[in-house]
Amino acid sequence: MKKNLFPRLAALALALTLALTGCASAPASGSASVPVSSAPSAGASAPASEAGGLTLTDQAGRTVELAAPAKTVVSGYYISTYAVLALGKADAIVGLEKKADTRSLYQMAAPELIEKPGVGTMKELDTEAVAALEPDLVILPAALVDYADTLDGLGISSLVVAPESHEALVEMIGLLGRALGAEDAAAALAGYYDEQLARMAALTEGADKPTVYMASNSSYMSCAPAGMYQNYLIETAGGVNAAASLEGDYWTEVSYEDILAMAPDVIVVPSGAEYTAADLLADAQLAGVPAVESGKVYQMPAGLEEWDSPIPSGILGCLWLTSVLHPEEYPFEQFTADAANFYQTFYGFAVDESLITK
Repeated sequence: MKKNLFPRLAALALALTLALTGCASAPASGSASVPVSSAPSAGASAPASEAGGLTLTDQAGRTVELAAPAKTVVSGYYISTYAVLALGKADAIVGLEKKADTRSLYQMAAPELIEKPGVGTMKELDTEAVAALEPDLVILPAALVDYADTLDGLGISSLVVAPESHEALVEMIGLLGRALGAEDAAAALAGYYDEQLARMAALTEGADKPTVYMASNSSYMSCAPAGMYQNYLIETAGGVNAAASLEGDYWTEVSYEDILAMAPDVIVVPSGAEYTAADLLADAQLAGVPAVESGKVYQMPAGLEEWDSPIPSGILGCLWLTSVLHPEEYPFEQFTADAANFYQTFYGFAVDESLITK
């Protein structure tokens, strides 16, 4: 969508500038980002200016200035869109990533988002469509960082986010909380994470740690090595990653012999898998795996979100797996109640508890 784009964008930017200077009552299209190199740390904020502005450092290390907390926002990334919802700012979203109608969370928490303009994917951003929406702020995934300069040229501020780990997710939530004037909501969400992490650590202290094989979406013949978020999920839930010795930070293919040698006590199938737990259990070549022998092959709940990824509700993935690995310490019924409470508290809707499965 970049082809022949800049001439049209330049014309549009000029038109917006003339409109704003000629009509004092017209809303501004957003304050310009200021890419300055010396940043203390991603997500940090400098003191507000005398005019009440904000200076933020995004997760690409860019310094971004806002005249005031953003009232309208475009989110080009589903994880940041989820975060905006969790911060209670659904009404601020004027545009979002494409294929919003495939996200179950939107249908349950904010169905009006499905009708909002889709402006991009993880590979590209329609900057013309973004500019037409005149947002105060655009949230970009790290993969689209190159579009930040284009938006700067249009006088539209942007924040780049990269929630690739739990720590980075918390950092992103704090950053968005300041950018949207939702600091209290961001602090509440981060506080919930801390509370639940401490709770799980206490529940599983001294307990045996089952070996867990986390399979991928595409095939159970690939799994999560130590460099992936799924390793954090397993360890937080009081387990040991069967593939912790594998290098890399992406799904890694393995052989039947590898899985037999790993001898996992539990196998987890992600919610978005292209196969089922039953398919895996029926594979005769895995018959000697302890998890298969004992029937301890579980699929994460489908129809909600993918809890095995660093999303605002990713903490539920840790809680879910804790209930699977340590049912006596943390019964599944308690997890179900905790998950329902999470969605009511942070997303404002009563979840259908039949979707919460083990």
